[in-house]
Amino acid sequence: YKLPKEPQRRAVLLVSPMRHIPNVEGHKMPLKQMTRKLLNEVFFEEDEEEPREVKVQREYYENARALINSMDLRSLDTSSWHRLEVKDFIRSRWIIHHLKLEEGHQLRCEWYREHVRWNTHLDQLSFAYIMAKRELARKIITHQPFQTKTEKLTILERVIKEKTDASEWQPIISAKGALPIHHSEISPEAIPLNLQDLPSNDVRSVNPDSIYDNIDSTYYVRIMSDKRMVESRVKWMKFRNARRKHIKRMRQAARGSGE
Repeated sequence: YKLPKEPQRRAVLLVSPMRHIPNVEGHKMPLKQMTRKLLNEVFFEEDEEEPREVKVQREYYENARALINSMDLRSLDTSSWHRLEVKDFIRSRWIIHHLKLEEGHQLRCEWYREHVRWNTHLDQLSFAYIMAKRELARKIITHQPFQTKTEKLTILERVIKEKTDASEWQPIISAKGALPIHHSEISPEAIPLNLQDLPSNDVRSVNPDSIYDNIDSTYYVRIMSDKRMVESRVKWMKFRNARRKHIKRMRQAARGSGE
């Protein structure tokens, strides 16, 4: 079975993820620990106290998450039970923006307003909170089903996660509303027959994209992993070298015909 190419997606923002993020759900992410890591990246010493403005920002996010995620305040409508998941921590030393899309403009402005509000150096912390709010709004607006428990990935979903970049694309709501999503086209045939026969790996009723894009949006924020970054650079280097060789041959041929 040959894996099909991933569909073309449009990113309004391209960034790289923060390294060594705890493997926990966003509503359980230790924000104090993450904030300390972010401070270390801007050359704070381990024994230095957390700056007051950073502490205020971090505690605000912790309290907002606790309040929003409190089931005591929820309505009976399960579509409003989604949690605030603060999980998209990035390295912001380089960022690629799409300057021509309105969706990118709105995201940049929202991120900037959130950042200057706290007067700190941690734009990564502001970004994580903005993405969490947008994700929560997206799930509620598009009436996504609420999962009461975390289910283990099926073997087909693990193939998609390991062999494609689908999990790196975070959908955002377009200014035009809910638009068609881009689905991975990997089918159950990607799983060897001897594994498909196992009850725990039944792929007949699996929607391979359910954990990635249960929402409707055309535009994305791509948080590109270091692995994909290296792979992309290798492909780009091969393309560049091939193009240089082609240009060199064309010039040599032109000089030969001129003589």
